[in-house]
Amino acid sequence: MCDKVTAIILARGGSKGIPNKNILEFLGKPLVAWSVIQAKLTKEIDDVYISSDSDDILNIAERYGAVKIKRPDEISGDTAKSEEAILHALDIIGDDHKCIIMLEPTA
Repeated sequence: MCDKVTAIILARGGSKGIPNKNILEFLGKPLVAWSVIQAKLTKEIDDVYISSDSDDILNIAERYGAVKIKRPDEISGDTAKSEEAILHALDIIGDDHKCIIMLEPTA
């Protein structure tokens, strides 16, 4: 069992299918806010981070209690892999986290 559980929410700014989907309102709140809220309500999760290339997404998530991680453009495009974003986030927050949960606003 882990002493500390860290949630990292991945939310890119670019979306071809539904533009700005992560900041569009869903049931009265921006879509990205729901992932933050659920992570914060989960008693097993100790820390919640948001990784994004979008300042709008980062600011919304911060308002709901997540810690911001600005993701560089080179790992934020359509072909970027989630693993790259997670490794970048761990470079920022440190690698002493043993249990990592990856959340996405659309799942």
